[in-house]
Amino acid sequence: MTAAADKLGLQVAVHAIGDKANDMVLEVYDSIVSANGKRDRRFRIEHAQHLAPETVNLFGERQVFASVQPDHLLDDAGTAAKKLGTERAMRGSYLFHSLLASNAQLALGSDWPVANINPLGSIRTAMKRVPPEWGSAWNPAECLSLTDTLIAHTISAARACFLEDKLGSLSPGKFADFVILSIHSWDDFAAEGSASVEATYIAGVKAYP
Repeated sequence: MTAAADKLGLQVAVHAIGDKANDMVLEVYDSIVSANGKRDRRFRIEHAQHLAPETVNLFGERQVFASVQPDHLLDDAGTAAKKLGTERAMRGSYLFHSLLASNAQLALGSDWPVANINPLGSIRTAMKRVPPEWGSAWNPAECLSLTDTLIAHTISAARACFLEDKLGSLSPGKFADFVILSIHSWDDFAAEGSASVEATYIAGVKAYP
């Protein structure tokens, strides 16, 4: 079915959470390229939450988008070690920084309505990685910088679904969809970890309040 959809020119995205599932999807994508030829597909794997260390580089080598939802980290933190083992959960879960370092395409989002739709919370989670009641980051080496987090939530997410000519940045010719936040700078957000939306604009027109 996946190969048939690709042959029709449809963009393919497959959900995979565990390391074996991600490996299987990457193998399927590789076989599709061999069967149907090369083109700009922008294959996606939705979630990509737990990866074997050797799998990370394959995302970059094959230019597969890892479409990850940071706030799921908050839900998984309490049970990952029990389900995967402590070492496996630590070295293979939510590898945001490792994926970027491997030259992978990283798109971050919410997975609403399963998780909170508020992107500010997702941005904070990608930067801080502090689950409830932990007091410290889950694998802090995988924390993203503010810049990388914003890119992954905006232009990279738009590029993942071929919408970078319309969305993802405030540029001439694109939709002027943006918000005004209560903070004075992103440095304030990075320090405080929170902000509120004071105004929303859609196509350049104020829609809220």
